[in-house]
Amino acid sequence: MKHSNNTEDNRKGKHLTWDDRVTIDALAVAGIPAKDIASIVGKSRRTIERELARGRVLHKDSEWREKMVYSCDRGQDVHDLNATAKGKNLKLGSNKEMVKFISTRIVRHRESPDVVAFRMKSLGMDDYVCTKTIYSYIDMGLIDGVSNETLLEKRNRRKQKKHKIRRSPKRLAKGTSIEKRPNHIDNREEFGHWEMDLVVGSRKGGGAALLTIVERKTRHLLARKIPDKTQESVLQAMKLIEKEYGSINFRKIFKTITVDNGSEFLDVDSMEKSAFSNKKRSRIYYAHPYSSWERGSNENTNRIIRRFIAKGHKISKYTKTKIKEFEQWINQYPRRILEFASPHELFNKELAILA
Repeated sequence: MKHSNNTEDNRKGKHLTWDDRVTIDALAVAGIPAKDIASIVGKSRRTIERELARGRVLHKDSEWREKMVYSCDRGQDVHDLNATAKGKNLKLGSNKEMVKFISTRIVRHRESPDVVAFRMKSLGMDDYVCTKTIYSYIDMGLIDGVSNETLLEKRNRRKQKKHKIRRSPKRLAKGTSIEKRPNHIDNREEFGHWEMDLVVGSRKGGGAALLTIVERKTRHLLARKIPDKTQESVLQAMKLIEKEYGSINFRKIFKTITVDNGSEFLDVDSMEKSAFSNKKRSRIYYAHPYSSWERGSNENTNRIIRRFIAKGHKISKYTKTKIKEFEQWINQYPRRILEFASPHELFNKELAILA
């Protein structure tokens, strides 16, 4: 490897560049000591030691053993963030109001940094910062009471790979497979196509469950507490929802519902038939076994529900009033995927079109 000229000019008064950090990363991985890295890069030993310290990230090796290593990406992020906090354009620093606002929205209101950034911008705050900057502040420990461990949703969640669909030779459900669901439903441009699932509490001894139904276009949620995880309880909940909207409107609003192959959803005839007439109230489609991504909207919404009802907690302990509060919070939560509109807003617009 070619060494840089080790001049006094190079050592003083100049920041590390991205190329420097890439070089430091490679040398650190190779186990080169800080003093030798300093000689190669042409900076002081202390500069390299500080860079190695602030660029540390938790890394897992091939055997899932954890250790702290230097990352040039992390080092550059910290440098860029520090650069935004210099001089009269100080973004955070002593701005206690901004710190309090960000902390309150994340801790008390259970909002993501993405939504906090959106609120700051929509409120016209002078010290508005973007999502990435808020995450950087959190990484540096500058937001009181907030860390990556306390965030309810972590950034950079890996996208699930498209798995090979496992087709069971013997379908549990006799209903229509998702393979026969019209293709236009996939693009989410038409209102009235839903996904349904159960959120269960403690798995010991059965008990109450939460029936969740999510509209694919607007991500609007209906959450209904049911006494147990049985077909009868699911059908009773659907009957009450049909009664709430009226049979005619139900057919317009709930054109299709996609479910998994759980035993609670196997009575396809009763699920599709209106409880108040001989007509069909909806069309039921069944996802493939072990293919939760085919009901992605439902799965993502259930993850949000876990902010309020942790896994293992008995759902019977939550009143219908409290569950209604959870439902309203989720429906009024701005979503990036909806251009920061809320499911509640979009759902009501669709209902107005149908009226």
